[in-house]
Amino acid sequence: MTALRPNVLEGRGLRLWLTVSFAVMFTGPFLFHSRVALLNVVDVLFFLPSLTLLTRAVVSGDRRLLLSPWLVPLYALLGWLLLTMAWADNANTSRTVRGVVEIITLVGILRWLHLYYRHTLKQALTNAALTSTVLLVVIMISYYTTQPLGSPLFGESVRLIFDLPQPGPLLTTMALVTPCFILLAQAVEEGINAKGGRRAAGALVGFGFLVLVQWHTGIMLLVAALSWVLLRAEQRILGMLAAAVALYLSLDFEVLGNMGQYFTHPFFGNGLSQETGESLLVGVDEALRIIPHPDNVLLAVIHSAGLVGLILFIAAWAVPAWRLPDGEQNLREGAIFLIAVVPGLLAMLSVGAYLLVPFHPSWMSLWMPLALMLASLSTRDTIRPPVRHPQPQPQ
Repeated sequence: MTALRPNVLEGRGLRLWLTVSFAVMFTGPFLFHSRVALLNVVDVLFFLPSLTLLTRAVVSGDRRLLLSPWLVPLYALLGWLLLTMAWADNANTSRTVRGVVEIITLVGILRWLHLYYRHTLKQALTNAALTSTVLLVVIMISYYTTQPLGSPLFGESVRLIFDLPQPGPLLTTMALVTPCFILLAQAVEEGINAKGGRRAAGALVGFGFLVLVQWHTGIMLLVAALSWVLLRAEQRILGMLAAAVALYLSLDFEVLGNMGQYFTHPFFGNGLSQETGESLLVGVDEALRIIPHPDNVLLAVIHSAGLVGLILFIAAWAVPAWRLPDGEQNLREGAIFLIAVVPGLLAMLSVGAYLLVPFHPSWMSLWMPLALMLASLSTRDTIRPPVRHPQPQPQ
């Protein structure tokens, strides 16, 4: 059976749709006062068309878009998280199931796009990331025309241009991880020319914005970017040293010192209950107790899904990472799809909030990097095995 190809969305139409969709995802915290409004817009703009196209592609023959063995750990993680709601207090089943469907849709559509329109996907991601940096420049100019240059960005209440909302530092940091590192990868790939310079300038704007919003996490991500550049330049010792510094900066030792409160049910967890992003629920002696959110994705996983969930969470990232193509040429060409994986996880160690909810800006640190990495494993030979024609029998 012939696989579905997106004839109606070829060329500029496909690139425009993807660019607008990714731009809304990257800039959502700065454009929407309501998370519900952002979620509804992204659903109509991206997830519903993606689900339709993905369903038709799978029915038409590209079943391995969603049935690849490298997706098994992700499915196991999502399945276990859904199962934990059976013993969770105050679980929100409809919201969690909606989040699972969106995650699978994101992974599948990116794998489909990487299979047939890889260059268009790269262009759309880069264009959307550049669009987000333009908005960041507008925000910074707006803010510092009314506030002293030494004040932290969003540190004081101020009416921004176009009445832009004022997200908190944690939300801002999570939303900008993917676009900043995509621009960094594109800048290195393009080299020293006008196109590469624009992408490098965009990346610097993004990292500068992160430092102004939350200097500690911004510096951590900047050091992580430096580590990647040094490793690409074959400065292995300096690159590994910078990576160690970034890991150290990502850890909150005050939270780690009180990590025992997140191990009340260490093996199976407390269940995935209603997440607020600021607190977690613990069932103690037939009563509920509220504890502060650790802002650490690993501790949040242990609290909700136990050590079983933690193993599946690590496997969901480690298994596809182990399968990544070897060779400098392959890694350089696929850098835009892989570069945000480690920085995203480092950000989730220090500012991670939600674990499994419908589309949220924290996806740019958690699910989007994973989806892009899984997309990089989507190639012709992995989706559809080559057809073997029968050999003619000798007379």
